[in-house]
Formats: sequence, C-alpha cells, structure tokens
Amino acid sequence: MRYAHKLICLLLLVLSASFGVGGCYLLYSDFGVQLERTNGANAAAHAQTCTLLQTEILDLQRRGSDTGDDTVVALLQAQGRQVALWRGNVLLWNALPVPGDPALADGTMCTRRENGCVYALYGSDLQGDLHLVSAFDLTELYRDRAASLRRFLGLEAVVLVAGAAVLALLAGQLTRPLRVLSSASARIAAGDYAGRTSLRTGDELEQVSRSFDKMADAVQEKIADLEADVQKREDFMGAFTHELKTPMTSIIGYADVLRSLQTDPDEQREAANAIYHEGQRLEALSQKLLALLALGNEALDLTTLDLATLWPRLRAACPNANLHTPEGSWPVRGDADLLLDLLCNLVQNAVKAGAPDAPVTVRCQEGAATVMLEVADRGCGIPAEELARVTEPFYMVDKSRARKQGGSGLGLALCKRIAAAHGSDLQIQSTPGQGTTVRVILQKGDAV
Repeated sequence: MRYAHKLICLLLLVLSASFGVGGCYLLYSDFGVQLERTNGANAAAHAQTCTLLQTEILDLQRRGSDTGDDTVVALLQAQGRQVALWRGNVLLWNALPVPGDPALADGTMCTRRENGCVYALYGSDLQGDLHLVSAFDLTELYRDRAASLRRFLGLEAVVLVAGAAVLALLAGQLTRPLRVLSSASARIAAGDYAGRTSLRTGDELEQVSRSFDKMADAVQEKIADLEADVQKREDFMGAFTHELKTPMTSIIGYADVLRSLQTDPDEQREAANAIYHEGQRLEALSQKLLALLALGNEALDLTTLDLATLWPRLRAACPNANLHTPEGSWPVRGDADLLLDLLCNLVQNAVKAGAPDAPVTVRCQEGAATVMLEVADRGCGIPAEELARVTEPFYMVDKSRARKQGGSGLGLALCKRIAAAHGSDLQIQSTPGQGTTVRVILQKGDAV
C-alpha cells in the first residue's frame, strides 16, 4: 500500500471514529434526556391513576357502597388506561398490551418489547391488598431515536465521502515532495546525475530536499571525478602502450636484422646503437614511472636544506646544460633528492626546448615565509592552449621532436607530483618563440 493510501485510510479512520463517537454521544445523550422526561411524566400519570382509584374506593367506603372486585374494576375501566389490577394473587383486570404476569413489585418500573413496540410498566400496591400495573407506549420515542440514528449514519457517510475526496487531494499535495524525491532518486540511479528536487515547501521536507540535492551534487562531483580518473587511466594506458610500442618495435626490428642477416660491421654498429638507444629510453621510462608511483599519497618527511647545495649535483646530472645558478644561501623545507630530480627534469626540458648551448637560468626569490624557485629558458615556448595539459603523463606538445631527443612525456608529470609532495604546484609561464619559466613555491626553512 502506498504512503498516500495509508495516510488517507488513517485520517478517514480518525475522522469516522471522532465523528461517530461524537455523534452517537450527542444522539444518545438527547435520547436519554427525552426518555428520562417521558419516564417522569409516565410515572406521574401512573401515580395519578393510583391516587384516583384509591380516592374513589375510599369515597365508596365512606358512603357504605359496594367496593367489591367488580365495582373496583368498573372504576378502573372508567379511566380508560392500559392497566392491570390484582387483589392478592388474583388478576381482576388486564388491559396491558404486554403480558403482565407476574405483577411488578411495588414502586418498580421495567421496559418490555412486544410485536415491535416498546412499553414502560409501573407497579404500585394499593389499600385492600390491591396491586396496580400501568403500561405506557414508548414506541414513538424509540422510533424517533432509530430515525435520528439513520439520518446521522447517512450524514456520516456523506461526510466520510467528502472527507475522503478532500483527504485524497491533501494527501496528494503532502506526498508530492516524496514523489519528487523518489523520481529524482530513480533518475540518479539510472545515470542522470543532474536531476535535482528543488522543493520549496517551507517545512522539514524542504530541508530534506536541500540535503538530497547536496548529496546529489556530491554524487555528481564524485562520479565526474571517477569518470575523469577512468579517462585519465585509459589515456595513460594508451599513451604508455604507445610509448612502449615504439622502442620495442625498433629493438625487435634491429635485433632481428642482427639475428637473421649477414651485415657488415657498420650496419651491425648502427643496429646495436639503435638497440642501445631505445633500451635507454625504456630504462628512463621505467625509472620515471617508478618515481611517479612512489609519489602516490605517501607523506614526506621534510627537513631543512640549502638549495645552494644542489647546484653542484645539478650540474653533474646535466653536463650538457649551460646552467646559471644564483649566489647565496636559500634554506627551504624539502627533500633534497626529490628537489634535485625536479630541477633535473626542468633543466633537461629547458635544454631540449632551446638552441644548443642556450642558457638555462635557475633563480631563487625569498618571501616572508617562502622561497620561489624558478627555472627559465629561451627556447621555443609552449602554446597557451597546451599549457593545461603539459603536466599530464605522456603528453607531449611536439611528439616527434620529443622522441628524437629521448623524451617520454613524464618529466613535467613527475615534477608536478614532487611539487605537490612539498605542498606546492607547478606554475608554468610560457610565450611561443621566447621561452618558458616554471616556478615552484617552497616553504622557507631555518637558517643552515
């Protein structure tokens, strides 16, 4: 059973019970008042009959007239009442509409039904061992009560039908927010994550609607993030497969030439150099992939180090770079090996982007609580529309040039991970034809 139907049934039950109990109470209360008034009048009439009969008998006795049974019955018949008279246990006269044996005790009253009629019987003892029972018809009073009850039940039926119609409308309005919530839930479950309720009821259901919409927003954002992650993984796997395929094709091809053909020493040397070069590419690719995986979500234990101590190691790692480093001491909070790896990748990218022997400048700028580390070159630059993607794994602006120079498209992705591990991000500023500057903001360390 639906909630609206349950609500209608419950309210109808309450309405019918309240209306029925209240109506019956008023109806029977009014009937009780009328019955009490009628019984009082009937008791007075019975007393009047007894008094009149007693007075007439006493008057006959004073005059010395006959007061026998026939005379008393004649006096009673003259009143024209529905009565019965006993002398002792002998029934003298019976005009009751219902059986009167045995006679009622003195001062008692009872109600009896006979042939669909209702009568009230009153009994009293008189002088001379006489006993009188009077009967009064209450049928009309009970019929009026039954008619009133039928009218009331008809009225209650009309009220319940009208109430059911009104309650159906009210229940529909009250449960509309629930239907909206249910419909929105079904749409979200079916994949329509943009569905919202946007209810404006001014009550608790509006608060539920707002909470539901906030939950739907969170679900949509989470789904979007998951879809983006899945797409990134698919792109990563596609790019990774492609990056593996190119060197592996060269290695297999040259190895097959060496294995199956008789070649002169120069051709053998060329094939061996190609295999060696592609093997180095695979080694570099695997090392950077391992570095990316190692920088997943693990927190680093950062210590104070002087960036100036990295310059000699940087020159040794990048011997083909025309490197310019700043003078002075630059204490920061960081991991020396990771920062060196970051600088190596940035410097190597700068060397590949510029002309032979073009200067690559490393700069440091001290702030109140930070040190900004920059690597700048005067190379070919990066188009503005490519800047947002250059930190994606395997993404290359110029794939053919990058592969010729031994690039894998992982350098800036690794630098971004290293910067994030230091609580920072890569800031890339580039102008095509003029050069590129990459910045990382590091927390200042204690003086070394």
